Amino acid sequence: NVSLPESITDMGYETFFDCSGLESINLPENLTSLGLRGTFKNCSSLTSIVIPENVTNINPVGKNAFQKIAPNAKIKVPARKLKAYKKLFKGKGQGKKVKITK
Repeated sequence: NVSLPESITDMGYETFFDCSGLESINLPENLTSLGLRGTFKNCSSLTSIVIPENVTNINPVGKNAFQKIAPNAKIKVPARKLKAYKKLFKGKGQGKKVKITK
């Protein structure tokens, strides 16, 4: 499990690529970008991604950012931005069973 420092604003290219042992991650409040491509690609055990309530907008979200994460994964986003995050995360590689929730 990973909790990142609040000072991180951008996830780089394939930051956690092939990190099959990663099960959950809490993203920092100052995050503004999920990298250019493949941030969590092939993190097959990743079942929980939490975006804090204070995060107002993450953009861009790189191509295939969530490709091959756990099929039953949940991405928890700020309640007031649920619709926007569902649209933003659409087509970023995650399976159809991955839930984006508040």
